[in-house]
Amino acid sequence: MRRAQRRTGAGALTALVGIAVLASGCGGQKKQDETEAKGTFPVAVEKATFPPSQKLAKGTRMQIVVRNAGSKAVPNISVTLKCKGQGGGETGGGGGFDYNTSQKGVADPQRPQFVVDKIPTRTPRPTGGPLGLDPLERSSAFVNTYPLGPLGPGRRATFTWDVTAVKAGPYHICWRVNAGLYNKAKAVTASSSPQPIFGQFRGTVERKAPIAEVTPSGKVVEVPEVQPSK
Repeated sequence: MRRAQRRTGAGALTALVGIAVLASGCGGQKKQDETEAKGTFPVAVEKATFPPSQKLAKGTRMQIVVRNAGSKAVPNISVTLKCKGQGGGETGGGGGFDYNTSQKGVADPQRPQFVVDKIPTRTPRPTGGPLGLDPLERSSAFVNTYPLGPLGPGRRATFTWDVTAVKAGPYHICWRVNAGLYNKAKAVTASSSPQPIFGQFRGTVERKAPIAEVTPSGKVVEVPEVQPSK
């Protein structure tokens, strides 16, 4: 009986040692931001466009083009779509393609004002089959941030979103350029007094949807409105 107890105690001790080793191993893992370079990186915005006047069910494109204006490579150039300190409202949105509804009793107050058909990616998005319903590729786990990877000196990066408006009313989209994902590498203006790089798009989605028809080839095209004769 004593031998059995000793063996059980030794086995329990071995198990505890194993758990302690695992715990120390978990605690010794590197933080995600540990490898990100710290500092400021000059970046120039060469283009930032999104139509101020849009229509329901009509596809549009938002595009931001940036250039590395410094002498060092940007660790991970990215754009975040979110208004700082703004949670959103029934009109105006929270700074991205969604808005927060004021309707009570809903499980998730976040609703899309624009359906996103294409997001910025490092490689072209593959299309599978005639409908092209492959899922959107995500380069990171960040919901509102879109990274395109390292950007060498003098090189350009083009961020493109293809979207379709699904809710009428005013929209408000804020954007910010980042040099990294963890706020250690900061993108700044290429000036004597460097500043963070950000901007916004404001406009309105009209309630009237465009008139469209399907061509013999199967393509959906918008039909120009016929103006009434005077």
